[in-house]
Amino acid sequence: MSEPSVLASREGAIARLVLNRPDSRNALDLELARALVAEVGAASDDSAVRVIVVTGAGSAFCAGARLDGLLQAAESGDPVATSAHFGAIEEVYRALLAARPPTIAMVNGYALAGGCGVATACDIVIASDRAQFGYPEVRLGLAPGMVMALLFRLAPFRVGLELALTGRRIQADEALAIGLINRVVPHDQLEATVRAQADELAALSPSALAMTKRIAWVLPDLELPRGLAYARDLSTLCALTPDALAGIARFLERGNERRGS
Repeated sequence: MSEPSVLASREGAIARLVLNRPDSRNALDLELARALVAEVGAASDDSAVRVIVVTGAGSAFCAGARLDGLLQAAESGDPVATSAHFGAIEEVYRALLAARPPTIAMVNGYALAGGCGVATACDIVIASDRAQFGYPEVRLGLAPGMVMALLFRLAPFRVGLELALTGRRIQADEALAIGLINRVVPHDQLEATVRAQADELAALSPSALAMTKRIAWVLPDLELPRGLAYARDLSTLCALTPDALAGIARFLERGNERRGS
């Protein structure tokens, strides 16, 4: 019996999802993409989960799409079958962006093409100093379409366009400098750093984190007046939650205690 394509585990309030195709550098085929979508959805639906960590087995995070299946579909000339391969990766991005808890990409090695998209669809990206990022699709005659939707939200336009047009790989420190990722740490400190970040998030209000995440990913698509209205409405909903009521009460109580001392 073959191992699952995604290894899912729980460590307290933290869900850990490991892409488990190390022989292919965790490249995304239809099975792996659909399994990842299912596991992200299951973790998101579990109220006990407060953070989702995504990483890859072996020496790579994710090397992009499995090209053998894509080639077979493209050679058939069937646009529906070909689109299904891109659509499966799109669903991974959508699942990560829509996940209720914050998501952390623990990038332990190569994060290329669609795999770079998986990392950047997460809310926080922490990378090993051995990690590499890039969009090599053009070197195969492909367009890095969907990943550009994420890339251009994160990196300056001309920098992102250069990466998309040249297919150049970049080291983790350059990815950090252009805003593609959040942090670079020595490889042997990656696990501990991600765990510390996950624990910090897990200690915060789940509803506040979920609302903050929704606002952050939607705002860039809205004109300022609509953005302000959207942020107002979600801030209002957040303020009505038990977490917010308890948090405000604690803050005011501490203030009263300081003034009384």
